[in-house]
Amino acid sequence: MFELVYELLLMLGGIAMIVIGLAIREQGTGSRILNVVVGLAFFCYGFYLMFLAPVGTSYRVYFYVFILPILLIVRAVKARKEAREQAAAHEVAAQGHPGQPAPGWSAPEGQPGPYGQAPQAPQGYPASQGYPAQPGQPVPQGQFGQPQGQYGQPQGQFGQPQGQYGHPQGQPGHPTN
Repeated sequence: MFELVYELLLMLGGIAMIVIGLAIREQGTGSRILNVVVGLAFFCYGFYLMFLAPVGTSYRVYFYVFILPILLIVRAVKARKEAREQAAAHEVAAQGHPGQPAPGWSAPEGQPGPYGQAPQAPQGYPASQGYPAQPGQPVPQGQFGQPQGQYGQPQGQFGQPQGQYGHPQGQPGHPTN
């Protein structure tokens, strides 16, 4: 009776390894070939012991041989799980991050753009309210035709900051008069 259980376990372990080697394509080619070859060896040995060995033949039973199929099956299942996790991660990356526009789309009006891009002014609002001008829109002009900077202040000549009443601010160490 004990030999029958051993022979059946050899054959079932071999069949399981063959099926996993053929079915789970997420493994490497070498792992799949190893599963199939070892599975064939287990099945053939179990088949030989059960049906072809002469009656009364004695053989040794090694239970540690069942460690190899278990390890190969666990390895195949882990490879499949990792492949699914990677596919899910790639799918999430392709969809973009929550709150960020998908690739090829701009941010919603009044919302910050992806990763450091300036927010766009909502339609109907001038760019001087803290938003840069939208492409294709004229830059709002302030008093005396000067372009306005952020928050509606006029920009100084050559990018110099302006003081009160449109006069240039003094530079550190230089008098203003």
